[in-house]
Amino acid sequence: MKKMKLITESFYSVQMNESAKDKKRLYIEGIFQTAEKKNQNGRIYKKSLLEREVEKFMSKIEERQATGELGHPENRADTDLSKAAIHVEHLEWQGNDVLGKALVLSTPYGQIVKNLWEDKVKFGISSRGLGTVNENSYVNDDYNLLTWDIVSNASTYGSKFVNGILEGKEFTIPETKKNEPTVEEIQEALKEHEKKIWQVIDKISKEL
Repeated sequence: MKKMKLITESFYSVQMNESAKDKKRLYIEGIFQTAEKKNQNGRIYKKSLLEREVEKFMSKIEERQATGELGHPENRADTDLSKAAIHVEHLEWQGNDVLGKALVLSTPYGQIVKNLWEDKVKFGISSRGLGTVNENSYVNDDYNLLTWDIVSNASTYGSKFVNGILEGKEFTIPETKKNEPTVEEIQEALKEHEKKIWQVIDKISKEL
């Protein structure tokens, strides 16, 4: 069994924008991730690695399953839909930066994000993923991007700010062997589980 650690990276150059069509809808836009550069946590992501993970994440966006929470989860790696605050709607590359756009959801936690923005509280966007890091500070190819969450702003950007409560916590992932699921298969199973949940939510909303 392979031990994977939760890896989080936060960015604070994002901004909140109101929708041009609907003033009630808020979006978070800015740099969501950066490749080929040591970040404030001392880690480096190869561009090829992030390209792979962003490409995989695009299917979540298309299927409306790219939700994130307000704050990183305290005792799990997956997203709890009852605590969803944002939904990532767009990702694109600009040089070595991943530019993102996330909708603030009309959920209880999304409403908190909106209230924080209205009260001029600053916050950032932080990726959540599972993986390991080698001795040269590079994130290894076993990295699996899960989603992005809203996090509180660091006191000094550029300092080695510990963003995730679960930073360093180990998760057991099966090794890739015959008759054992791979990380990709586990991710696919999670996607199917989330899809079923959204179908139930959609059914309930139509009945109301």
